[in-house]
Amino acid sequence: MAVKAKKMTRAKKAKNVKKPAAKATARKAKTRKNPASKKTAKKTAKKTAKKTAKKTAKKTMAKKSRAAKTIKQHKQQETKPAKRSVKKAANKPVTKRPSVKTTWKISPEISQSVLTIDTWKKDDLKIEFLKVYRSGWIVVNQLPDLSAYNPDKGINIFEELEFDEHQLYDGSQETSIFPNELPAEERGRLLGLSEEELADEGWGLESVTLFKGPLVVEEV
Repeated sequence: MAVKAKKMTRAKKAKNVKKPAAKATARKAKTRKNPASKKTAKKTAKKTAKKTAKKTAKKTMAKKSRAAKTIKQHKQQETKPAKRSVKKAANKPVTKRPSVKTTWKISPEISQSVLTIDTWKKDDLKIEFLKVYRSGWIVVNQLPDLSAYNPDKGINIFEELEFDEHQLYDGSQETSIFPNELPAEERGRLLGLSEEELADEGWGLESVTLFKGPLVVEEV
């Protein structure tokens, strides 16, 4: 009986020994599965690290780009070229405003005080043709000295004055003066000739235009 008891105790011990082995096997199986989960964890960790690194890099780049923009803006403000309008205004030469020219209008005060005298001369002979105008005027840039003006004698505007414009109105009275030695027939013939025909016969012309009587000088 004692021997059987010993055998039984050994068998129990064997059973007891085998059970931990099974547990160990199960643990090993579990530990074999764990490496895969570790790999997955590593991958997840790597991805998270990459994402974090990318976000950090983006933030850093954004900060750098903002800083670079700020520096550029400061530089542009410091060395910003002038606008075209400002350049044109600066380069445009300063022009003086032209001074307004003063002109004067001179005309006879009394009507029919403007006359033209055409004098034809040949040897000792002289023929005068007088034409009287109702009025007339001239415009001068410089006011002439009229202190020595003689109203009875008048002034020859084409020889004694410098002017830009002139106008004579309404020629009316015409008078011709011949020398006494010319007969009436010759006078009539000469009156019928044109200026070219008189010049062809050797007559020379001298012409004057006179303002006579008091003069009116007004600024225009």
